[in-house]
Amino acid sequence: MKKVWFITGAAKGIGYAIAKAALEAGDCVVATTRKENDFIIPSGYENNALHLLLDISNQDLSAYTNAVEQAVQHFGRIDILVNNAGYARISYFEETSEESLKEIFEVNFFGLMRVTRAVLPVMRKQRSGHIFNIASSAGYSHGPVPYHSSKFAVTGFSTALAFEVAPFSIKLTNVIPGFVRTNFYDKGAIKDKADITIADYNRFRWQSNFVKKNRRHEQAGDPDKVAKLIVEASRAAKAPLHLPVTADAVKILKEWQQGIGACVEEWCDKANDTSFDE
Repeated sequence: MKKVWFITGAAKGIGYAIAKAALEAGDCVVATTRKENDFIIPSGYENNALHLLLDISNQDLSAYTNAVEQAVQHFGRIDILVNNAGYARISYFEETSEESLKEIFEVNFFGLMRVTRAVLPVMRKQRSGHIFNIASSAGYSHGPVPYHSSKFAVTGFSTALAFEVAPFSIKLTNVIPGFVRTNFYDKGAIKDKADITIADYNRFRWQSNFVKKNRRHEQAGDPDKVAKLIVEASRAAKAPLHLPVTADAVKILKEWQQGIGACVEEWCDKANDTSFDE
């Protein structure tokens, strides 16, 4: 049976690649974008795709429920949700205003939650579904607070929500891309300017060069291969809760795992001694 995908941020990059891969696999796609005419339905798949407008920075919950209702009216169900929309800010914490921190969490975290809140009643009623949250290897590594912490929050949400929805036969996968060759680092897609300039950080500035380098589109991650792996995971009998989808992400997760293990081993005896004496 054809599955119905609901994908945010489907205009380009990983989101578009997932939409294309799902259609090529014989499924149907509801592709959401922020702008009109921002999703080009691949030729030959016009009957299997629906383009809807949805800005996940919008705090009006009716925008999300309306989009979900349109999707269900058109295709009858939603089987797979891909929370892909987001952006990056790589300024230092002290140099990032409260407003900017709230802005990135509003999109990368709370917007993702709003979409999920709108789709979950459909999946609950079906007693089936699969949610893919596009997090980042940044959520498992050191780096600038705004982006990395917003993606770490997505990872925490995914882990917790998986527990809540399992009784309804709803699966959840936290997808962890590393560097993927998309336009994510192109002009306007990533913010690297400080809101509050602090001289102590001047000798450590690297953000502008980092963005310029990544605009060369030399990243090793292939968005089409990433998308095909996600489609494969959507068909797996046992879906992975954490799914790294690039070689550098696998390396980062292994290092994170080893680092956590080392801390636990070093302090476990003393930690065990903090229990009440029998």
